[in-house]
Amino acid sequence: MRIAVCSGGSNPRKFLDPPLVTECDYLNTSVSWTTSVPDWPSPAPASLLLFFGVVGNILALIILCCSARSHKWRPFYCFVCGLAITDGGGVFLSYPIAMVRYASNFQYDFPQPLCDYMAFVLMFTILASAMIVCGMSLDRFLAILYPHVYNTPRKRKRAVLTIAGIWIFSAFISGLHLMAGRKSLSFFPGSWCFLDFVHDENTAFAFLFSGTGILVLGTTAVLNITVILRVCSNIRQKKKKTKKKDIYIIVFLMLVVILFSTCITPLLINIFGHVVGAITGNGNFELLSLRLSVTNSIVDPWIYIVFRKDTIDFLQHKVVNQIFPSREAPSSSVTNSTQFHSDSPVSPVLQVVSQITETK
Repeated sequence: MRIAVCSGGSNPRKFLDPPLVTECDYLNTSVSWTTSVPDWPSPAPASLLLFFGVVGNILALIILCCSARSHKWRPFYCFVCGLAITDGGGVFLSYPIAMVRYASNFQYDFPQPLCDYMAFVLMFTILASAMIVCGMSLDRFLAILYPHVYNTPRKRKRAVLTIAGIWIFSAFISGLHLMAGRKSLSFFPGSWCFLDFVHDENTAFAFLFSGTGILVLGTTAVLNITVILRVCSNIRQKKKKTKKKDIYIIVFLMLVVILFSTCITPLLINIFGHVVGAITGNGNFELLSLRLSVTNSIVDPWIYIVFRKDTIDFLQHKVVNQIFPSREAPSSSVTNSTQFHSDSPVSPVLQVVSQITETK
């Protein structure tokens, strides 16, 4: 194993062999498609990800449990609960370890067992979160396009079993390289470990993980786009007010696809690029792609919980009516979530999100 030692007395650090890329080579590295390593990064982004990842998902779970009497743990909300547990638990179990590295001024190196543990937790969180989001998209797909198939007495149990299956499958894929006797790799700046997708001996495992993630991402996009196309095909048959509501349904679903893809795609491309040899190195691109993936774990609960029906009703009854008391909509429009009133001061987006998140 080659050890990189920077001039000026910096701490020796094992990163890659081969190729060897260290913070010493940053100024002399200008090769395109090759990631390079700058000075040690600030601990602020990691600290923020830890705080908002844990606190945000805990608040999401509290809100979800407090509103259980209204949503009655329908399948969609079972998926939301599983997503919050996965995201919050993954950040809580991995990022405190990363903060030890920052707190030691990058002097502390993870022992191999701890590195393997952190790699497993991060891989499990990223893959399980992506699959649960896909499951939520499938839930909306069936509820909107095939309500007769969707509405069965066992639909809640089916959702719970699906979440359990996702956790088991994600744990198997995430620990497969460890069961095969392979080791995880510590990536720049030594604050996180992951599947070693740099060296050739782990190509099969890296291809399996990235391929599974890309397949899940593509399935999620297809499910949401199919719903969008179905809504578009029915617009001509509906009234003007309903057409406006359907437009916001399309906007909301597109927002879900774009945000989810933006956070997950860089890491999958990074891993796949290393597998095919298009990307080399161990530096900023790898670190940024991981942070984006964790950011998805922070954003997820607020997409699916903050904009739920109960919050929208609260905004409509309390906040909006206080701001626009003279334009208060009739009480019948509040109780019927499928109607849209063009003269209501409530944003049509909020009303559409209420319809999407309400199980039929």
